Order: sequence, then C-alpha cells, then structure tokens
Amino acid sequence: MAQRALPAGTPTRRAFFGLLDADGWGYAFWKALFWFAVLIFMLGYIPDRAYYFTVLPTLDLGYNVISPINFCSPDNDGLPCPAPAGSVVPWQPSPADLALPQGRSGAATFQNGTELFVAGGLVAGAATDSVLMTTTTSSGNFSAWSEGPKLPAPRSDAAVVSFNGVPYVLGGSGADGKPTDSIIVGQVDNGQLTGWKLDDTRKLPVALSGASAVANATGIFLIGGQTASGPSAVVYRARLDSTVKPAILRDFTEEPTLVLRLGSGQQAPRAFGAALLAGSAIYYVGGNGPDGTSDVVFRLSLDAKGEPKLDANGQVIGWGQSTGAASLPAARSHFAGFSANGALYVPGGLGSDGKAVSSFLWAVPNGTTGDIAQWQQLDVTQLGQPISDAAPAVVGAYAFVVGGVGADGTALNGTARAYLAPAAPFFRLGVLGMTIPALALTGNTGQQLGFLMAGIVGGTNFVILILIGLAYSHQAQTKRLAEWLSRGRYRAPRDDEYFGE
Repeated sequence: MAQRALPAGTPTRRAFFGLLDADGWGYAFWKALFWFAVLIFMLGYIPDRAYYFTVLPTLDLGYNVISPINFCSPDNDGLPCPAPAGSVVPWQPSPADLALPQGRSGAATFQNGTELFVAGGLVAGAATDSVLMTTTTSSGNFSAWSEGPKLPAPRSDAAVVSFNGVPYVLGGSGADGKPTDSIIVGQVDNGQLTGWKLDDTRKLPVALSGASAVANATGIFLIGGQTASGPSAVVYRARLDSTVKPAILRDFTEEPTLVLRLGSGQQAPRAFGAALLAGSAIYYVGGNGPDGTSDVVFRLSLDAKGEPKLDANGQVIGWGQSTGAASLPAARSHFAGFSANGALYVPGGLGSDGKAVSSFLWAVPNGTTGDIAQWQQLDVTQLGQPISDAAPAVVGAYAFVVGGVGADGTALNGTARAYLAPAAPFFRLGVLGMTIPALALTGNTGQQLGFLMAGIVGGTNFVILILIGLAYSHQAQTKRLAEWLSRGRYRAPRDDEYFGE
C-alpha cells in the first residue's frame, strides 16, 4: 500500500492568502516594500498635507481621476462647477462714478505699474489726443479717470504696445481719419509717464490703422492693418539690438517670410483683428479681409528665444491657418481681444453682418503644440450688451473692456470687469481622492503655523512607527497586552501555542 502521509520535515508556512512562502524572499520583499511605503506616507505625505491644510483654501487628498461630486463658491456667480478651463467670472459693469468722462471708441490701453492708461480713440466722432489714466488695485478696483499727458497728435485705431516699460503708439488714424505712419514714444521718468514724443527719425514703412502689435524679448511684431488701398497681409518687425549698450529698438522692416497666408499659400490681408501672444506662439484672430469679416485664426510658432520657428531646412515655417473647431465659431472684427494665463479671449466685436455682438469667446491652446481644440462660450459670461471697438486691459487677475460702441452706434463711457481666476471647487469627491476645505491662513503667520502643524504631525507619526516596531519585535507580549486591554475577549496564544509571526 502506497504511503499517503506527509513527508518528514517542517511544513512550509504560507502567507497572503497562501500565495507566498512566509519564509521566502518574495514575501520579505513585499513586506519591505509595504513598510517603505508606510514610512513615506506617514513621515512625508501626511506632514506635507498638514502644512498645506494650514495655508491653502482647499486640500487635495489622493488623486481625483473622476469627480462626480463638486461644490463651488457662490463667488463664481453662476459658472458651472467646476469652471471650464479659461472661463472668467461673469462680467460686471463699473459704477457710474468710474465712467469715462465721455464715450470713447477705437482707443487702446496700456499699463505702467499701478497706473492704467487709455490712449487716443474717437470722441464725438473725431480722433482725440486725450490720454486718460487711473490707478488700479490688486482687488480689481480703480480710481476715477483723470487726464494724463496728451499725445502729440490725435490718433484712433492705433496699435499700442509696451516694450521694456516704454509705450509705443504705432500708426492709427489721424484727425482727418486717414491712416498714419507715425511712431509716438512715451517718455517714462522714474517709472512715471511724463509725456510723449513723436519720433521724427523713424516711421512705419507704410501708413496703417487697425493694425495689431505684440512685443516679446526680441522686439515688436506689427501685424496687418488698414492701408490707403485696403487691408494688409504684411508683418513688420522692430528688432531689439543687444549688440550696442544700451540695447536699442531698430526700425520697423518688412518680414517677407511672415506674410499672413492661407493654407493654400494665398495672402490673407487682415485689419481690425487681434494679435495675441500665448505660450510660445502668436495668434492673429479674426479681422476684416477682402472677403469681409473673418473667422480664421492664424498661428505663428516661436522658438525658445522668441524667434519664428524654422523647419528642417532652416526656413521660417510661417503662419498656420485654423480649420474646423480651431476657427472662431462666428466671424469677428473690431473686438477687444486679449490673452491671459495662456488663454485667448474675444469679447464682443462686429459680426459678419456688421452689427455689434455681446458674445464672449475663449480658447485655451495646447501648452505644448499650441493647437486650439475648440472655442468656448457660456451664456453666463456673455457681455451685458453688444460692444464693438472697445479697448481691452488685463490688470493682475482682472480683465477690463473700456468704452466702445453699442448696438445703436452710440459711443460708450462705461467699463466692464471680469475676474480671470474662478474659484476651484472647495469640495470634490472622486474615485481615488477628494478635495476638502482647508484653513487658508495666509502670510508669514500662516506659513509658520503650517510648519508647526507639519512638525507635530510628523513627530506623532514617528512615535507611532516606533510603537509599531516594538509591537512587532515583542509579539507575544503585545498579544498578551491586547488580551488584557480587551478583558479577555481576545485570547493570546499560550507559550505552548505560540509559533511566532
């Protein structure tokens, strides 16, 4: 009869539901990995969360892959929760005491420190040399408008851009309503705008109005615009010359490789659109062309130095043309376009029928490729009324639309304001984590209390780990202590029953 008894020797103990040899290297490895993770969690992650629980308004625990439950602050004023990327808190009109002295359209804005300026524009149907100024605060408020240093000549629909802290007024229509080729430079002394100077030594290569300018570290790009013969597709650049000390801005010259072109290669003249810098690309949005108002968005990719990107053969790639959802959902021109936080914004403007609209469109280009997936709009973030030819301004976390023309053709003297950073949900419950409200103690006091909280939590967890280590190294005594604490409801193994771990 065959032997059916177990072979001689000590039976192998199994662990983890019998999957691993309790005395083998596999089980030892997973135990070590587990306790290593516990150490990191208790001495690193939990104290870190304790610090941020003290200083942040909300705290993320785990990772919210999918969060079907969200609660947002009422300060978002009716936005979806969570707010879509790039959206703004709905626009608010300024009070009557902060209105412009007169209705103004076709003006341009620029900022100098805490001061915001509105330069030129049309007042009572004529170009003005008036420059208005106000003082802004970080909370999005500003003081009543007052007169600042006047331009040397009336200008409307000029391209205004700040470069190295100096404002430039490029072209624009003069008192006779015709495009000009002038360059007006702001005089800045100790950070204050003290006046303007008409540059007698330099002019634009051609008279332009309705052009759009963008400044980066390499100089100024002047794009499109209305000439005496119609819209232009030409891009002019004034390069910063760093080979001389101090560095100077050279004359504007035509850039043949940067002419606005459609995907077919045909030139695409544009005026009264907006050139916007976002990430590592310049976008030219909408505008008027030979065929009317356009919905096309052009993109010029830039390299790390701010120069137009080159292809494998060393040639400038030039502008790319939008297709499908990357184009505006409707044609727009004469709008108060601006960019902020990597997003592009199109408030108001004229539609293809030449009428002012109240729409507010925005898009968030891909941070790596610069591609636009789609343009978005929400009913709650539309402008309060149709507005065209207004002047945009971005001050800190707030955007402003100043003046403009209403639906009936009347020049407006009001200002609309929107907050660019809607509050994130204060509570979220997701599949692998959650967001909870935190203390939001700001300033140096909050930081010091955060460090103290992290130290207390980390120290407490360290003591807990020591006690766990003692319990593992004295298992028999620990189990007898558990029996005593449970008053016998848990029975510890006796000496003749105890076999270790």
